[in-house]
Amino acid sequence: MRVSIPFPKLIGKLLFIFSFVCLANASVLAEQGKSVIIMVGAEGPSGCELLGKVIGSSKEGEVQADNVPYTERLMKARNNLVDAAQKLGGDTVHIIRSNNSGKYEVPGGEKEIIHIGNAYRCK
Repeated sequence: MRVSIPFPKLIGKLLFIFSFVCLANASVLAEQGKSVIIMVGAEGPSGCELLGKVIGSSKEGEVQADNVPYTERLMKARNNLVDAAQKLGGDTVHIIRSNNSGKYEVPGGEKEIIHIGNAYRCK
C-alpha cells in the first residue's frame, strides 16, 4: 500500500519543519551569545542583583604550557570569568581582584592569570 502526499503539501510540511528547527537553534544560540559586561573600579553596579563570586583563571580546564603567550592567557582568564558569570545567570561582572603577574617573564615564576569578581544580573 502506497501513501501519496501531493507535492505542494509535502513541500509545505518540509518548510514548516525546517522553520521550526531554525527557530529552535536560533533561541539556543541567542542564550549562548548573551554578552557579559566586565566592570573595573571601586564600586559595583547599582540596582543589580548580586548572584555570587566568580573566578576566571588562565589554567582552568587544562594544563598550561610555559610557552603560551601572555595575551592568550589573559583572554582565557577573561573567558573563564565570563563563563562562570553566565552559569550563575549573570550579565555583568565587577572585578574586585586580579592577579596579573603572568605578564612578566620571571624564570620559574607562576604565569597563571586570575580574575576574581562578583556576578550581577542587571537587565
